[in-house]
Amino acid sequence: MIYEIFTHFRFRVHFRSSLCKKCADFSTQQQAQKWYEQRKKSGQTGWKSLDRDGDGQACDCLPGGHGKKCPKKKK
Repeated sequence: MIYEIFTHFRFRVHFRSSLCKKCADFSTQQQAQKWYEQRKKSGQTGWKSLDRDGDGQACDCLPGGHGKKCPKKKK
């Protein structure tokens, strides 16, 4: 019984983590953009959080992006 609950919980956490992404989950803007466009085109969810300013560019502040209002990096 406990094993079944644990297995079910692990599956749900893994399943959810593959649906919802943050910019920190990607190394470059191009990687984020590719994932963003695939999700959006297929009608799946989880892509809106990558484009906070609504300009169609995911994770503008990652390397390779052209974000203008990026948070300053901590030293």
